[in-house]
Amino acid sequence: MSAYVATARRLNHLAAVVRGRAYHPQRSMVELLAGAIEDAAIAIRSFPVDEPGQLPQGAVDALGEAAELLATHDFMIPAAILGYATAPVTGKLPEMEPLNAVGVQLARRDADLRARRFAIVEHGHLNARDDEVLTAALTGLLSLHREHQRLAAAVAVDNDRPWNRGKAAADLGR
Repeated sequence: MSAYVATARRLNHLAAVVRGRAYHPQRSMVELLAGAIEDAAIAIRSFPVDEPGQLPQGAVDALGEAAELLATHDFMIPAAILGYATAPVTGKLPEMEPLNAVGVQLARRDADLRARRFAIVEHGHLNARDDEVLTAALTGLLSLHREHQRLAAAVAVDNDRPWNRGKAAADLGR
């Protein structure tokens, strides 16, 4: 399967995941987001690309629209999920950076989320030929990134407590 076919396939599955998992008071906004993601998949399959590793302009525009929607509305969908869909072409996977939590419990939760993300990516679930496995991988990554965003907010509050200011990140190697 070519990188372009794999990316279009991931985008189509992601659109289905968005329809099932996204929330917005106006359901039409969820459809608009899913439609933009599907439009990117259609553009990838429809338009030739001059440079390997580049997305067709129609796909770039549709993904830009999806990213803008994700930035301006809380769909409960992290924007990073788009990067997993386009990674076969771009070669770039979204990162889940360590949060440098001072508290051991928060640091463990952070390490667990990053390990679970690593497992999904490294075990090749995004490249699975089985549609259910691909959908589960995208759904799992979406949930992990969403949880990581919530954890980042909790870590920021905890690290800013007077007794935690200036402390080094918790060492989980002990």
